[in-house]
Amino acid sequence: MIIAIDGHAASGKSTVARQLAEVSGFVFMDSGLMYRAVALGFLKHKIECTEDGAKVYLPEMQLDVDCVRSRMKVYIDETDVTAKLHTSQVTEVSSLIAKLQIVRDVLLGVQRGFGERFGHTPGILAVGRDMGTVVFPEARMKFFVTASLEVRARRRYNELIQAGNDVTFREIYDAIARRDYQDSNRKIAPLKKAPDAIVVNTDHLTCDSQLQLLLEYIKER
Repeated sequence: MIIAIDGHAASGKSTVARQLAEVSGFVFMDSGLMYRAVALGFLKHKIECTEDGAKVYLPEMQLDVDCVRSRMKVYIDETDVTAKLHTSQVTEVSSLIAKLQIVRDVLLGVQRGFGERFGHTPGILAVGRDMGTVVFPEARMKFFVTASLEVRARRRYNELIQAGNDVTFREIYDAIARRDYQDSNRKIAPLKKAPDAIVVNTDHLTCDSQLQLLLEYIKER
């Protein structure tokens, strides 16, 4: 069984998917980490965020994904980079490369391969921007998670501060606003709700209440 969870940056979709994975035994597939891993590679090798740059770098990049205790791990050139993927710089670059067709084509294959590997046993919770519209349009259930820009910026700011990053709230607010615009207006696979997706607004929901709400929907199906 595949459950697709799409939504805006910092809306809470990844957090609730991790919790769902823990209680359901499903595998948590965070597609955003794949884009962030590629972005990290672009930064590390000083590759321009263009189709030409991607054509040079991607054939040489070794990207692997695996599952450890229901959580996805991402490896670049056999090195686990999962814990290095949430800096502001990686966020900016991942949004830029997500607009490149060649990058999306490569990662579409990786994502669907992950789905084939874990989608039937035990099942996956696929999180991203186009899981229910492009990657897994046949998903058994689809959710679209959202929240106000102010709430999402505050969540991401608190995460980064707790992780020891030196950032300001305004920087994070502006970065997420730019990400929203880029995600929703790109020509290739823009962020949008699948027609059959259930909308979940998390502005006033705690992590536990988000989990219970999604569990109720899943049990109904």
